[in-house]
Amino acid sequence: MIMEKRLEVKSFFHKFIFCTLAAGVFGFNLSSFIRAGNLIPGGFSGITVLVQQICRHFFDFELPFSAIYLPLSAIPVVIGFKFIGKKFTLWSLYVLVLSSVLTDVLPRITITYDVLLIAIFGGILAGIAGLLSLGAGASGGGTDFISIYFSEKKGIDAWNYILAGNIAIILCAGILFGFDKALYSIIYQFTTTQVLNAMYKRYQ
Repeated sequence: MIMEKRLEVKSFFHKFIFCTLAAGVFGFNLSSFIRAGNLIPGGFSGITVLVQQICRHFFDFELPFSAIYLPLSAIPVVIGFKFIGKKFTLWSLYVLVLSSVLTDVLPRITITYDVLLIAIFGGILAGIAGLLSLGAGASGGGTDFISIYFSEKKGIDAWNYILAGNIAIILCAGILFGFDKALYSIIYQFTTTQVLNAMYKRYQ
């Protein structure tokens, strides 16, 4: 009994540390690399960054990341609670909320102004953050809930649909802000995917 308790406590701290690190890397990547390169990540974070850029460029108004990302993620979180698992969803919600808050409050540090370097190393950081989350039995994004749900519960590979959504987001960004940044965003997303595929196979 005591041994079981110790294992539970150890597992809890393992998940807490990994999820906190994942959220920190997510937040730093979004506030520094993505912002510096004006890139568009995938999924709901991509929609959020695109809305932020539209508000900043056309309305001279800075909308907080968390004000958009958290409401967008509400439905996937409900799907996670109902169909995937409460523990997985709760830890994922922790990553999601903490990374959103950190994106807004962390100082924006510009590591480099070279957009290609930003796309490559930003993509690597996003992949590492995803690996940390998955390694702790959690996730960092809303589309992950959707893809896992369709994969495990429906036997459907949702990757093509998510890819189509990402392409639509990038096309919108290209039309509004120029296709050079859109093409760099593709490099960013490709790098992220390659890191995840190379290091973590379960939810590829």
